[in-house]
Formats: sequence, structure tokens, C-alpha cells
Amino acid sequence: MALTIQSAQNIFSNTQVPSQIPATIALFDQLSVDDQLAYLWFAYTEMGKTITPAAPGAARLQLAESLLNQIKQMSAEEQTRVMRDIASRADSPISRSYGFFSVNTKLAFWFELGELMKQGVVAPIPTGYQMSPGVQLVLEATKKLDPGQQITVLRNTVVNMGFDTSDLGPSSYPKAVEEPAFTRTAPPVSSVKIDGITEPAVLGYIEAMNADNFDQAISLFTPDGALQPPFQKPIVGHQAIAKYMREEAQGLNMMPQKGICENLPDGSKQLKITGVVQTPWFGVTVGMNIAWRFLINPEGKIFFVAIDMLASPEELLNLRRV
Repeated sequence: MALTIQSAQNIFSNTQVPSQIPATIALFDQLSVDDQLAYLWFAYTEMGKTITPAAPGAARLQLAESLLNQIKQMSAEEQTRVMRDIASRADSPISRSYGFFSVNTKLAFWFELGELMKQGVVAPIPTGYQMSPGVQLVLEATKKLDPGQQITVLRNTVVNMGFDTSDLGPSSYPKAVEEPAFTRTAPPVSSVKIDGITEPAVLGYIEAMNADNFDQAISLFTPDGALQPPFQKPIVGHQAIAKYMREEAQGLNMMPQKGICENLPDGSKQLKITGVVQTPWFGVTVGMNIAWRFLINPEGKIFFVAIDMLASPEELLNLRRV
């Protein structure tokens, strides 16, 4: 039987993921443009209190610096209009530039914009604005999430903002510079050990990702293989997976703990591994509870891997079969 991505998505389907994340994102999507901007304003000014801060680092901000400098030179009315353009995905020069940013750079852009608002350099929400019940609902829902879940919500609130550049060729509005690499503060783990797992492709994948060796990680996939990030659709093919890894997976510290492996009749294997992932946005003090669900083909190549954010710390110990 041929392996399919659709069937692969269903392996270990009883893995418990936090339903409040897509629910909170859906609530945000229903807000008006001004209310979405208000939510981001309150969310970023709450950072360090109840919402975990994301530290972008100087290198990451360099990509957004030109845009931020343009915004700083504008009048308060122009600044508000620009932010509305970005939130409404309008086709304007700044909205297009923002649309070409990676997710990490978009997060850095809003982090710095929030700082500039607090300093009075960029116009905050309009004077006299009264927080709507919708904004209150989304903000309170975000505060109740754990740190890893909070950054996932904030990621998804900004990822689709800006003009949709997916149909534009690189020459139409190219990036000025390459995405900078996150600087690792510790050497990568050269040998990964996972209780219950000896599959070479899985161990090699974790080792390569922890070293930001994305070429090596990609070589472990079948040509038609897929990677499914948390709360996203599968990313299919070497080129698309490589693009995702270079833009969004830099600096990760994957710490798998234990797993199970099941042999299937056709010679393929399905594996579920649980552990913790640290990201450069949080540092070493905060980890996200993660499950990796692998489907390995009979030749030992990765056909599919799904990365799931787990609903609770208890799920780390839950290696139930399908």
C-alpha cells in the first residue's frame, strides 16, 4: 500500500493538543482591524507580566530596522494608517515589505513596535479607545495559556498580516538581506539518545536540527516527504521544507525523552516521541512540551513528521498507541 500524507496525519491520532490555541486564534480573527491592533498593543505591553516576552535580538531586528525607521519618521496619523494597512493586508509599500518577512522577523517587528509605542515614538492605540469585549476576551484567553502556547498564539496573529506575497516573484520586491542566524550559546548535542527509540533517521533528524544543519535534515526525507508544524498544514517536498526550516526552525534545542516504535505490515514504521523544545525566543528557562509523530518508509527515510504542541505536561508521559 502506497504511503499517503493524509493517512500519515492520522497516526497516533489520540495525541492531546491544546484546543484553546486554535480557539483563541479564531477569536482574534473575528476582531475588526482596529481591535486586532489594540489586542497586539495590550499583548505586547503586558509582556513580562502575564504574557511571556519574546526577545528578538539585534540581528533579527536589523531586517525590520528600515521599516521601523520609516514608521518613526511619520506623523501619528500616518503611523496608525500604516499599522492598519499591515493588519488589513493592504497592497501598500510597507505592507508588502512586511509580507516578505519570515515569521520570526514579523514577531521581532511587533515586539519593537510595542517598545516604540511605550516610549511614545510610535502612536499607540487612539486616545480614548475603549477596549471592546472581543479584545478583552482574546487577551484574557491568551493570559491563561502557558508561555509556549502564548507565543504560538502571538505567532499566528501576525503571520498572515501584511500583503500576501505568495504569488509575487522574488524580483518584484526582493528581501534586502538574508535571514540572520540565531547565535547558539551552547554547542549542539552530537549524539541523541531517546528511551525506546533506535531508528537512525529519527536520531539523525534530531541531531541535524539541533545543529541547524538543515541540508542534513532534509536528506533524511523522501522526495515527496512532508513536515507538519504545530497547527499548520503539511509542508511537502525538500524545497518547501528547507525554506520553512531556514526561516522558522533556527536555534531550536530539541530534547526528546522517550518514544515508541511500531512496525507496519508493509515494512514502514510509525513512531511517537515526546520531549521538550526550547526556542531562541524564550531561552533556556522555558520549554514547550512537544510530540513528534514520524512515519518512516521501508527504506528508512522520513515520509512524514508532525510536530504537536502537547496539551499538558502529563502528555509527555502519555505514549498511547493509535
